[in-house]
Amino acid sequence: MNRESVHRILIAAELLVLALPASLFCLFFSLALLMTVGFPWRLEELAILHFLLLGYLGIFGLWRLAITYLWHCDEGLIGALWWWRAACLGAGLLSVSLLLVGLIEAGWAAPEGVIIVATGSFASPLLVPFLHLACLRRAALTRR
Repeated sequence: MNRESVHRILIAAELLVLALPASLFCLFFSLALLMTVGFPWRLEELAILHFLLLGYLGIFGLWRLAITYLWHCDEGLIGALWWWRAACLGAGLLSVSLLLVGLIEAGWAAPEGVIIVATGSFASPLLVPFLHLACLRRAALTRR
């Protein structure tokens, strides 16, 4: 078994064990959240809606990159620049959520909208396959 097949097995395991439950949980949680937001939409509701939609884009980008890697190995990681941007956007939103959780735990009395955005930290298991794919992409670019 060579190194590339080990990475493919690890990515598949990370997707099944970490990314699939986290993605489904975030999808159902955010759909339930969207059903509670009523009209008229104020600035806070629009910000939450955009946060959720950009989060969907990040999750979809990560899944697209992982499946592309499983099918095409290094060539799939190098060629999918737009999907890398989407996955990086999702990782950035996740880091914002984790920062807000840290501030809330430190004692900051946050408004309701900030607490809702902080619940995006439930997607933190998605960082494992993202960082693994990022390391694989960097290694593929240096070999090129």
